[in-house]
Amino acid sequence: MKERLVKGVIITIMLVSASLFIYGNPQISGAGELVTVTATNHDQVTVVEYKNNEENIFDITSVVLKVDDGGSFKSFKTEKGWLGKKTDADSITFTSSIPLKPGQSVKFGVKTDKSTPVFNWNAFDTEGDEIGSGGRITIASQGEIPHETETPITGQGGITEQSTFKIIPDTPRVGSTLRIIGENFAPTTNLDFYINDLKMESFVSDEKGSFIVSTKIPENQLSDRADFIIKDQSGHQKSVSLRIQVESSRPSEGVELTANIVPVVHRGDEMVISGTSASSNTLTISLADSNGQVLTTKTIKAEGSGNYSTSHRIASDAKFGEYTITITDGKDTVVRKVVLESTQKINLVSLKEKYNPGETVTINGTVIADAEMELILRNPVGMEIHSEQRHIGVNGTLIFSYPLDPGIREGTYVLFAIQEKEITTVLFGVGQFPSPPLIATMDSLNYKTTEKPKINIIGPPSATINLIIIDPSDKQKFTDSFSLGVDGYHTYSFNLTGYTSGIYTAVISRGNVQAENKFSVGLQASTGKVTLRTLQETYHPGDPILLIGESNPNVIITISLINPNGTKIKTQDLFTDKKGTYSSSVFRIPSNAQTGVWKIEAGSGINHISKDLRITQSTGGSITINLDKSSFKTDEIVQISGDGVSMSHTIVIKILKDKEEIDELSIVSTGIGAYGTIWRIPTDMSPGTYIIKVIDGTKSAETTFTVVIR
Repeated sequence: MKERLVKGVIITIMLVSASLFIYGNPQISGAGELVTVTATNHDQVTVVEYKNNEENIFDITSVVLKVDDGGSFKSFKTEKGWLGKKTDADSITFTSSIPLKPGQSVKFGVKTDKSTPVFNWNAFDTEGDEIGSGGRITIASQGEIPHETETPITGQGGITEQSTFKIIPDTPRVGSTLRIIGENFAPTTNLDFYINDLKMESFVSDEKGSFIVSTKIPENQLSDRADFIIKDQSGHQKSVSLRIQVESSRPSEGVELTANIVPVVHRGDEMVISGTSASSNTLTISLADSNGQVLTTKTIKAEGSGNYSTSHRIASDAKFGEYTITITDGKDTVVRKVVLESTQKINLVSLKEKYNPGETVTINGTVIADAEMELILRNPVGMEIHSEQRHIGVNGTLIFSYPLDPGIREGTYVLFAIQEKEITTVLFGVGQFPSPPLIATMDSLNYKTTEKPKINIIGPPSATINLIIIDPSDKQKFTDSFSLGVDGYHTYSFNLTGYTSGIYTAVISRGNVQAENKFSVGLQASTGKVTLRTLQETYHPGDPILLIGESNPNVIITISLINPNGTKIKTQDLFTDKKGTYSSSVFRIPSNAQTGVWKIEAGSGINHISKDLRITQSTGGSITINLDKSSFKTDEIVQISGDGVSMSHTIVIKILKDKEEIDELSIVSTGIGAYGTIWRIPTDMSPGTYIIKVIDGTKSAETTFTVVIR
């Protein structure tokens, strides 16, 4: 703990007015040399203000509020950018990824079970060290509290299977200072650090489940192997075993200022800066970007042995490039260069965030060299409107261009770039700036019970996401909630212990917006015949391929699209349902496809079937309508396709009996003006002649079909 810790609390009576919380009566405050806390109360609701005093040189990232005399918290409310979590019946920890700088303040509203509660408080800096505390803050009854939504308090275990931590340095010595860095713990949860049975520190993880804690090994600690343990409030723990060395007796006078920093870092990394200096020297460390602009500055103190160590978490949205780290003790200076690189193999960016209808979208960047790439563009309603296959050259660069039709739908579009096992998304807006959609993809379709599925989620930054797993009997199997990162990304993994063989659904939701992914557990290949049907025999570049087929119930079917050269352009696993049927609309003839005979292949185990597809160039002109046949029975599927419509437009298909509308379908045409879909004839549909009408703006076309008695 630092010597700057507040030793006491001064009780003063103040008059405070605030723009966020409005009240005019006197309030009681607790003040320390670095942090001041004031509060007021009305009808069991208390507003507490933490102020980081101007003379303080440290930022505040977390504060703790505790109610005394047997009281407990019922609910709380925070300012924007802060998160709150109950760490005990009588304690709440508030954290923020945006530090509270000197001269700034933050307010929280809390509701307790007492009309005049008594509080204790603590404030912590960016390194988790306490920089202020106070006790027995008695609150008097005051004026009105603003009406804001209250958040019920819940709690859960703090340690998961993915939780990890490390000790720096990994050769600790008696009497030296340690830095404990943890990741993948539960967000904003109360944790304790032990050396063997000795409790050293209590702290709270941040909203990402990470923490950085400093502590000192006691002088009376035996120089022997010891267990370094992190425990949560449920008794779960993680530990590492290290040998504690004897205290160094090396004199530090005249020790050269040195710095050890890894030369390459990545977004989200914990960059450790360590080295030597004269004993107990105060060091100033600054980080500057490639333009020389200083981004952060911090001050630390070397240990008595002359060693020092600190860390800096690389922001998830930090710009790639070279950075400069400068360490000085006032007399000597050391400069180190660090390069921030991407861990992704695909790095693409849109030339503009917002495009207008009629303009051309341009997306470029670096990708995996000398490899095939699939590009898929989806419109604001999630429908695929364009796809193409590219072979990337040895230089590993990509330029993607897509002309927007003047009548194209406005909203947020997503380009999926898929190469080998890598996938990247690029957002852009048409007629408006893009807003983060909710996208969820899984790393596989079928899993063994020993595997851990991963769900990759993209959505609004820091958004709270709910997850529900639905089992094969349509019952809820598992639920959880978590937060996306500040960059809007999160990868969620879970165990399959206790999952039986079958087809499950992962439902990802935020408010009334949701995304669903079906996956299977323990399905096998089919031992029976596999059938395959497509919507049509002839296709144009950019056309979707709607296919259906049958095999044994609940088996894996592998579908492949093969070009005239015999190259598999795309392969996708599907599974049959309880009746043994399957269908897919994920395949599309690439927009840049060569003409000729392609193949669509379906296989499971030793059973395979393929079908030829003839690819020709579109001739344009008036709307055409193609049906797979002219006469149908009830409950049969009608395959509808055609071309001659506007590119990437919403097309309306109406089913009519005389002038009465039976049904209406809405689909999006391809980038070359083709369309296709399927429609199942209702079981109660009367025999007779019906009309299919395709409408594209002011253009339309009609055809007829008959329904006969089954």
